[in-house]
Amino acid sequence: MRALVLPRAAIVILGAALVAGCTAAVEPSGTPRFAVTRSWSTGYEESADIYADGRVVMHHGDNVERFALPAAQMRELDAAAAAPVAPGSNADDPIVGVTIGSSAPVRPARSEPGTLAELLGRLLDVHTLHP
Repeated sequence: MRALVLPRAAIVILGAALVAGCTAAVEPSGTPRFAVTRSWSTGYEESADIYADGRVVMHHGDNVERFALPAAQMRELDAAAAAPVAPGSNADDPIVGVTIGSSAPVRPARSEPGTLAELLGRLLDVHTLHP
């Protein structure tokens, strides 16, 4: 059996292309369409910024996750955002905060089935609206 021998320059170029491909993701820019924060009584903090193109940047404590939502799920969030975000209670655990675009955040926000606060909370839990 014959071993495949690549010139050193080819190996360097191949390695550089691999690194560039893994790090070339463009960060979302501009104002997020939606933002959610969740603060637990233990001090644990979570948040997510959801951009118009479906990109999501999510923080669970010190961990950062990036993924994209399908267009159908973005339409669901838009539809839920048509209703005003109802205020919640500071006694809630966790306390949820919701921001739509550049408007003022509602914190605490009440999380009831079908509301934007509930959908964004589900997104923080399982990274999709339909687990």
